[in-house]
Amino acid sequence: MIFANIMQDKEGREKYWSKLFHKYRFVIMTDSSFEEKISVRLSRLNVIAFVGAIVFFFFFSTMLLVSYTPLSEYVPGKSSVEVQKSLIELNIKSDSLNAILFNRSVYLENINKIINGEELVTPKNSGKIANTQTPISFEKSKEDSLFRVKVEAEDKSSIYKKANTNNNLIFFTPLSGLISDEYNNKTKHFGIDLVAKEKSRISSVLDGTVIISHWAYETGYVIGVQHNNDYISFYKHNSVLLKSVGDYVNAGDHIAIIGNSGELSSGTHLHFELWHKGIPVNPENYISF
Repeated sequence: MIFANIMQDKEGREKYWSKLFHKYRFVIMTDSSFEEKISVRLSRLNVIAFVGAIVFFFFFSTMLLVSYTPLSEYVPGKSSVEVQKSLIELNIKSDSLNAILFNRSVYLENINKIINGEELVTPKNSGKIANTQTPISFEKSKEDSLFRVKVEAEDKSSIYKKANTNNNLIFFTPLSGLISDEYNNKTKHFGIDLVAKEKSRISSVLDGTVIISHWAYETGYVIGVQHNNDYISFYKHNSVLLKSVGDYVNAGDHIAIIGNSGELSSGTHLHFELWHKGIPVNPENYISF
């Protein structure tokens, strides 16, 4: 019985392989005359191999298209190299912003402690913040105290009192800076040049009315103020004029921003002139710079 079953299985396998290699003729004929046009001998194995080759070709072509063409962007879960780089850069920037925000919050907290007179504690690096460059010290120092005094003095605007032959007048300093060129009547340099940092604000030296506020080819943006007792002050080479003709200004009011305008200017500075009764005078005789 067992032997019979074995023989039966063997015959079945041989029959299957014989069908697999059995040849069939595929013929295409005309309908009217039954003339043979195309004749192809095929076996089941040939058909399976042909279909398998076609499937493999299309599968391999699809993989190449997806891997090496922009079509890969349309595959769910796969992004382009540019998108991946952008995500990495955004991740790095977000980490940096988190670190900056953390340091600023600590800084503001310690500023409040300084105002309230509380004891300051130097913050330690947070475990969430990586690559902190240098620790920030919030302890009071001598340099900090000196800087505070300097800022307070600038905010108050130093007032200098000088007396001429006729009047005792209080002049404001138009600008806190260094004198680069002094008054010289012989060379017709009827004022002084003051050098200061960019965007420094220029103040009126006395109360008065703006009589000039325009742009000139040689001196750039110029503003002039008429004061009491026949004094006129001129401020030249500005970058911005803050007052217009007819405006009344008080001593110390900001009227312009330092600049480098005009053909005769070679750098950021203020050319300041002071005239009395139509005659230019040396500003250093009236104002301490």
